[in-house]
Amino acid sequence: MKSLTVAKYTFSEFVQSKILYNVFFLSLGLLLMTYVASEFTYGVPNKVALDFGLGASSISTLLISIFLGANLIVREVENRTLYMIISRPISRVEFMLGKIIGLIGIVFINTLILGGVSLSLYFFMGGAWNSLIPFAFFFIILESIIVLLVVILFSLVTNTILAVVNTIVVYTTSYAIFEVGKTTFANNNLFFKKMIAIGNYLLPSLSNFNIKDYILYEKLIPYPSLGYGVVYGVSYVLFLLFICILIFNQKNLD
Repeated sequence: MKSLTVAKYTFSEFVQSKILYNVFFLSLGLLLMTYVASEFTYGVPNKVALDFGLGASSISTLLISIFLGANLIVREVENRTLYMIISRPISRVEFMLGKIIGLIGIVFINTLILGGVSLSLYFFMGGAWNSLIPFAFFFIILESIIVLLVVILFSLVTNTILAVVNTIVVYTTSYAIFEVGKTTFANNNLFFKKMIAIGNYLLPSLSNFNIKDYILYEKLIPYPSLGYGVVYGVSYVLFLLFICILIFNQKNLD
């Protein structure tokens, strides 16, 4: 209950900071880009709308997670506001959970609005319903939560700038490993195969959440693969959350 109170104030704080203005401008940009792109495409303007919509939702949620998450806990320590909060009957765990839930609320609203705009354009231009569409937006949120927890983890052990840089490196490396793993050279080279396996073990496999191509090109994806993506994502979120709480509980706040 105390975590929800912290989450409420965190959510209100970010709303008052006008961070959600980016949704308005991104929605306008999405409308403009879709219109321009549809003029140069024949027969598939609906897919262009959905492609831009998924891309805008993914990028905006990642930026929110990285740049707001890097200061989510550290700012409270530096401004000494954390000392007043934990002096009351609230634990560090409840405080951290509340801050994270509050920011996840912003991520959810951001994705919900952009998703609504992109789907409206998609259906307006003649797009057909695809059962993978809800999974696509769910995975965008799930990926952003993982990235958020990664940047919080780095912010607890380094400074803000390094936390942002390291998180971007983790994000790009995760996708790079996946792309390299599909090459013939990597498959035929034992050393590279082992390095890729180690990379997949150490880093979050964010490629599990990228199903955009299956929607745009109407390819079939086995439902067990979707289930694996959900289970993997939730498990990784819980793992990162446990590590963050463990470090925060041991962190010297003096």
